[in-house]
Amino acid sequence: MKPLKLPEYKNDRNFAAIDPLDSRYFDPEIAKYLSEASRLATQAYVEAVLAHTLAEFGVCSAKVAREIEAAALKVTPEAVYQEEQKTKHDIKALVNVIKKMVSDEAKPYVHFGATSYDIIVTANALQMKTAINELVIPRLKSLENTLITLSEKYADTPQIGRTHGQHALPITFGFALAEYVHRLGISILSLQALAQKVDGKFSGAVGAYNALSLFVDDPFKFEQSVMDKVGVGPAVYSTQIVPPEGMVRLIDELAVTSGIMANLAHDMRHLQRTEISEVREAFDPGQTGSSTMAHKKNPWNFENIVGMSKQVIAQTVNANLNLSSEHQRDLTDSASTRFYGVVLASVASMSGRLNRVMERIEVDEKAMQKNFRLSGGTIAAEPLYLLFEKYGHTTAHEKSKELSHRALDQKKLLVDVIKSDKNAAVYWEKFSSLEKNVIKNPDKYYSGQASQKARNITEGWRKFFERS
Repeated sequence: MKPLKLPEYKNDRNFAAIDPLDSRYFDPEIAKYLSEASRLATQAYVEAVLAHTLAEFGVCSAKVAREIEAAALKVTPEAVYQEEQKTKHDIKALVNVIKKMVSDEAKPYVHFGATSYDIIVTANALQMKTAINELVIPRLKSLENTLITLSEKYADTPQIGRTHGQHALPITFGFALAEYVHRLGISILSLQALAQKVDGKFSGAVGAYNALSLFVDDPFKFEQSVMDKVGVGPAVYSTQIVPPEGMVRLIDELAVTSGIMANLAHDMRHLQRTEISEVREAFDPGQTGSSTMAHKKNPWNFENIVGMSKQVIAQTVNANLNLSSEHQRDLTDSASTRFYGVVLASVASMSGRLNRVMERIEVDEKAMQKNFRLSGGTIAAEPLYLLFEKYGHTTAHEKSKELSHRALDQKKLLVDVIKSDKNAAVYWEKFSSLEKNVIKNPDKYYSGQASQKARNITEGWRKFFERS
């Protein structure tokens, strides 16, 4: 049979929609994989797969299977929803729509031997797996590649490191970005693995293959054949539904991925503060930052990323509440699981937006240098106390703290305060030329292995994704 072909979208924004993903944040590529029309198309596809498997096992003819497949391809959301007004049951409505388009000979074999959730669970697994592999992962890889390129470009660009919002020690901007290269890379691998573990089933109303056992000698083989055609694994154990852990773990990892992107967006947003101004979102001609404060260039894309991550995290609560279902199943998860697509759509939207803004990020290296000078060289307090200790100072840390605080209070350079302090000056004269340069110019001489670490991280991930 033909592979599943999802509906294509152009720019079909629905301004009557409640969910912003269907209006303000509408993306036709996301809609292709995760819309209601795509969900129904995937369910109809599973019904066609069932028909072909019935023919394979001699329950119906190949001609009947082809007829059902042809009808399944013609199913429209409008027809199913209209039929559901009568049936009050979505899968029965889908079945009825298909039956209306086939001959009397084929009608009995539409949905033959299936329970609704054989179709729903298997279609959900296929839709999620396809959306992860063809939509989410490619977008995340594009973002990953952008971050790798930026990290490589700025591997040697000095930047002040910040802990607790305070100037800490020198790093490089490439080193700061390498953090996200690695974290995002791990999440991509996790999502790829977890997408393979979202299973389908064809085991009947309680998972015991009751109906199939009447017509097929080996129901397990039948189920495996259905799943092989669909392209998902069969659940090792199922009731009317598959155990929800696979889907929940996938959604949890999507939340982790969104959190990583939000963390990067937070960092970039803070670096765009007026007082810091080390990076800027590109600002297009005609773009407005504020309706009243005409001078504003707000980091609105980064803020959007953070806001979208909250929506993703909210859905993890929903998903984890669906871990429990009474006996062979209840219907308390039926409505809530329909929101799972929002998670994938949000992560796809976030990664696309974040990639676009990072591709055009404006990095102000002069501002980075200026910020180094704000603390008058006191960021060298760490190497200062270590060198004091090297040359035998018995209260090195306390002395370094005293000198650096004095420099800050008096708004003097740390080096000048050291030279004017009799006790410190004795040790200062013992420092080598290189050691003195570490204290005078920590941005140049005290960034550790930041540059090399950035290169190691980016080179490793670039080679990995080139091979995969």
